[in-house]
Amino acid sequence: MKTDIIQKAIIFNDQGLMLILRRSSSDDRRPHQWDLPGGELEDSEEFLDGVHREIKEETNLEVTNIRLVFSKTEVKTWEKNGQKDTANIVRLIYIAKAKPGEVVLSYEHEEFRWMLIEEAIKIYEYPTHIEILQYVLDNQLID
Repeated sequence: MKTDIIQKAIIFNDQGLMLILRRSSSDDRRPHQWDLPGGELEDSEEFLDGVHREIKEETNLEVTNIRLVFSKTEVKTWEKNGQKDTANIVRLIYIAKAKPGEVVLSYEHEEFRWMLIEEAIKIYEYPTHIEILQYVLDNQLID
């Protein structure tokens, strides 16, 4: 069984607002749902290099003070193009501080907002992201 490592970042600005991204309408898994910047670790890529790369690709931002705050593993099975696939999914969630800069979205996302984490929890639909954000809030992990 293969293992996919998914890294996401909860990015805060100087005002304590969190960056959220809306997935594009062409997304095949969760179109138009709110998301966190990040994605899959590439082969032979260092963990922090991978999360920095994903943040830059998806938002054009650079971050500082990045730290791992949450991890979760699960076995997932899905079907795509009539083929079933199963993988160990490892999710690594980081908190980071945005350096000054303009958000420029990649094709993967169509909208972004800066908001309080409490507001973000209310509009997220993906249960895993809700769990992660609630964990961060409950454990006061925000700088």
